[in-house]
Amino acid sequence: MTLRHRLLTPLMVSAGLCASTAHAAATPKDPLSGANVISVFLGLVVVVALLLAAAWMIRRFQRIQAPREGALQVTAQLSLGLKERVILLRVGDENVLVGCTPGSIRPLHSWRGDTPAAAEPTVSAPSAPDFMSQLRGVLAAQGVRRPGASS
Repeated sequence: MTLRHRLLTPLMVSAGLCASTAHAAATPKDPLSGANVISVFLGLVVVVALLLAAAWMIRRFQRIQAPREGALQVTAQLSLGLKERVILLRVGDENVLVGCTPGSIRPLHSWRGDTPAAAEPTVSAPSAPDFMSQLRGVLAAQGVRRPGASS
């Protein structure tokens, strides 16, 4: 067998397979045939299996665990913006107030002892009138009537 025959024989065989595949693809198939139903069902099983495997991997690698009682506890947190927050941590008998931003985490204040209770104002501040009453007063001073108001 010559070199030319060795190289051309696999090409001719593959060309024949491609031609038979193209002929088979050109003939219409019944969409409800048993082979098509099994093919769709197996494809669905593979997709669901991949989704379950991905969910298992995510849970496995994130190591989601229930919060445990330990030396470090988050006592309170307050969001100051979209990405900024203040967190009150309790480490043993020490309290640490921490400011968190996307670029840094800084201790703001620390003290020993109990967490301070919510302080109530000792002197009541004069209550500011709400917006609606202020708007009504301004409109009345200018002589503007509300639409739909009877005179």
